Amino acid sequence: MQPTCHFTVSFLNPGNHVYDIMLDVSNLPGGHHELTLPVWTPGTYKIHDFSRHLFDLSIQGSNNPIEITHAGKNLWLFETRDNEPVKIRYRVYAFEFSVSTSHLDQSHAYFNGAQLFLLIDDYKEIPYLLTLEKPGDWTVSTGLDRDHEESSRYKAQNYDVLIDTPFEIGKQNIVSFEVDGKSHQLAVYGHGNEDLARLAKDLEAIVCAERQIFGSLPYQHYTFILHLSDKPTGGLEHLNSTTCGVERFMFRPRKNYKRVLELFSHEFFHLWNVKRIHPDMLGPFDYNHEVYTHLLWAMEGFTNYYASLSLKRAGLYSVSDYLNALSKKVQDYERRPGRFVQSLAESSFDTWIKLYRPDEDSINRTISYYLKGDLVGTCLDLEIRKRTANQFSLDTVLLRLYERYGEKGIGFPESVYQDTVEEVGKSSFQDFFDQYIYGTKPIPLDDALLAAGLFIDRQYSKPQEDDDSENSSQASQTPYPWLGIDTRIVDGYKLVVTHSYISGPADTLINAGDQIIALNGYQVQKSEDLTKRLEYDHKIGDTVTVSLFRQGHLQTIPVVLTPKPFDKVRIVAIDHPNDEQKALFESWLHTPWTHSWQASGESLTSPE
Repeated sequence: MQPTCHFTVSFLNPGNHVYDIMLDVSNLPGGHHELTLPVWTPGTYKIHDFSRHLFDLSIQGSNNPIEITHAGKNLWLFETRDNEPVKIRYRVYAFEFSVSTSHLDQSHAYFNGAQLFLLIDDYKEIPYLLTLEKPGDWTVSTGLDRDHEESSRYKAQNYDVLIDTPFEIGKQNIVSFEVDGKSHQLAVYGHGNEDLARLAKDLEAIVCAERQIFGSLPYQHYTFILHLSDKPTGGLEHLNSTTCGVERFMFRPRKNYKRVLELFSHEFFHLWNVKRIHPDMLGPFDYNHEVYTHLLWAMEGFTNYYASLSLKRAGLYSVSDYLNALSKKVQDYERRPGRFVQSLAESSFDTWIKLYRPDEDSINRTISYYLKGDLVGTCLDLEIRKRTANQFSLDTVLLRLYERYGEKGIGFPESVYQDTVEEVGKSSFQDFFDQYIYGTKPIPLDDALLAAGLFIDRQYSKPQEDDDSENSSQASQTPYPWLGIDTRIVDGYKLVVTHSYISGPADTLINAGDQIIALNGYQVQKSEDLTKRLEYDHKIGDTVTVSLFRQGHLQTIPVVLTPKPFDKVRIVAIDHPNDEQKALFESWLHTPWTHSWQASGESLTSPE
């Protein structure tokens, strides 16, 4: 007989920021037992060591307290007699407000199971019950099923589902809608300039657009949790829910609201890509250690690609919106020297020690699998369409992986991804994978977009003239001089170097952390002043002197200026596309080539 596990989570005094938890266990075999608490939560790929917030752990047997041995940072040991019922009590401090942690205060309770729920031995496959003891006027929003419709008890078919279902409990605003007869709930904590009716309508469009790829929705109900606060906290995907945290005034103007939609589109697409389509090492999980894969470029990068593409397909992005967003990604990618150092596969594997722990040199030595994976997804999608005369696409690859693995609840070996691409593309993609995924060769963006009748126009931003504001939006093919550093204001007045680019002239001369105080003997107070003086008053090849404090020591350093990299990227239509280019464009963006943007001469990268 399998043990039965019933958690009770009590937070009747939320102002103390502590969850009181009891785990009732019956039918537990006699002998040695382990209790463990996860050290990470799926989707973050970062060690959190949640056990640092757990305290007051005790175990009561049928007659007497049971001795506990703390054997590791997240491991406790105890012994029982055969079938002895036990009550495990402990408390968890929760005052970290993010999508991947837990928070409790006078206004709400939010928790992720990885921080709260101990696992006894390795009983991951048994059902779990959960009862909430909450303030009486608080409501519950979660993807977990109720055990009884009118009760405060919930049920999870196993430990993984319990861990993978966040709860938002309080006085949140709730808006509902249906797609395919299935209920969707948007639960919003906090206030700002949100328009919940509009957001719910747009979420419905996103759900419909992304469902089109896979044909159906793999759940009975879905919960969108939205946190509005003073700073963004990102997003985290779950099996039939997601939590997104955005700055409270991000809903206007539209250029800000588009970022909110991108976040929701990304997290909802994870419903398939990661939660169901995933390499075998990404589920079932080992919650005690890092889990390594070389495929996060496909799990996260391709999800990023589809986040934007789905907004276009949903009618929430125009062609201009989509190509403007793509232009910004190209620009960001091409300014990062790390793209020549770290491959996508390495970036994926090293996420535990690099992506979530950036430093001043990260831009020179690493590349984000979100950013580069997004652009590789663009190229791969267009290449498959080109090779198959638009019969198949990256959509087809994902659909086959879903039907063969995701729908069956199993992961696939890493090699299967390339095999499926080659099957769909009806040809070898070995060179593509070797060069752009396992290697560091520049992504073939120009060739990929040209196949769709588009051209990447790289230029330099012209310095804004004080007496001619029209120049502020113009661009030039003439390069400008630069130092090869990024700066920001620290402590309200210090102009401090944040990055020194290995591709820049000051690479071995100026360090991150240096405080810039003067250029050629004259004070510099702001980043834009430094840029203007370089671009207005100097040319490439000039030697300038930079005065700075380095660890409190005043130094003056000569630097020979070199050309600034392109800093303005536009994607525009070519003048005379052929029929194949038009067909690929239309298949890809679901937009006729003669649509209004092209017929009216609209700039594809017009300002917001």
